[in-house]
Amino acid sequence: MKRDFCSSFYLYGLLLWFSCGIASAGSWQVSVVEQRQINREFSFPAVVEAVNNATVASRIAAEVIEVNVDVDDWVLAGTVIIRFRDEEFQARLKQAEAGLAADEANRREAIARQQEAAAEAKRMEELFERKQITRAALDKARADISAANARLEAVNAQLKSRRAQIEEASVLLSYTEIRAPYDGIVTERLIEPGEMASPGQLLMSGLSLSQLRVVAQIPQSQLGSARQATQPVIRFAEETIALSKLTVVPQADRSSHSFRVRGNLPDNTANLLPGMWVTLSWQNGMETVRSIPLTALVKRGELSGVYVLVNDQPQFRQIRTGRQLADQQLEVLAGLQPGEQVLTHAVKALQSQE
Repeated sequence: MKRDFCSSFYLYGLLLWFSCGIASAGSWQVSVVEQRQINREFSFPAVVEAVNNATVASRIAAEVIEVNVDVDDWVLAGTVIIRFRDEEFQARLKQAEAGLAADEANRREAIARQQEAAAEAKRMEELFERKQITRAALDKARADISAANARLEAVNAQLKSRRAQIEEASVLLSYTEIRAPYDGIVTERLIEPGEMASPGQLLMSGLSLSQLRVVAQIPQSQLGSARQATQPVIRFAEETIALSKLTVVPQADRSSHSFRVRGNLPDNTANLLPGMWVTLSWQNGMETVRSIPLTALVKRGELSGVYVLVNDQPQFRQIRTGRQLADQQLEVLAGLQPGEQVLTHAVKALQSQE
């Protein structure tokens, strides 16, 4: 019974302390609520995304025989990640190469026939001038050289076509190996060994973590501010990372009428992954704010407040706070007026008065 009475008396005293303040027994360490000019800052939620983010697809119809990587595997550019069965494509290439060899032999023969016909035609020209052969013999020699030239042109055309077939067969053969387009990490595996791939079928997704950017949606009213932004940064956890510049996509979303803003992060930024939420901020212009030292803020559970000196006595007052400013200052949105005095290190000061 005595313990309950003491507890009730303690709670009553605590309530009285909050409502009426505590009498001063000496000088308080106070600070005046200031009104200051600071750079106007705009902040919006943003999402991290990879600059290089791709899903590779098949260009041929073939059976998958190897899938060399899985989700969360790191791969280097040019690494073979998927391999198809290539016997059919190897055969096509060998057949085209064999045809090329035959066509080259035909070309050598055609060149020899052309040279022979040209020599014969020249000899016939000389004999005809000496009137040792008839016009019919000369015409036949000229026809033979024309036929030999036409034959050589046809063989050359066949050679050109054959080389094109070899190039096509080589390209198709190269499609039997899917290589990583850049250094990155695998995010999705869409096919397994033994499956039959068709042209255009998606096979594997991946992204590069070396080049990231942040993307935010801003209202139309802030479009001009974003275009003239200075010192753009992102904040996440306890880190702040500077961006080189902001890029505004010059087209509004049809449903929300907001604009897409993005900024590239420095290469190889640590501790960030695509899809993470961050805060994108930039400065533009000046604004007037009220501020108090951080040391004046008192936390009582979810309640934020300060002790204000009223008639030389500290009284607890709830306030609404904003951003943390430079020089260990805190923005006050509501609850205080410029010129009022607040206790700094209030808890220690009040405890020393007990």
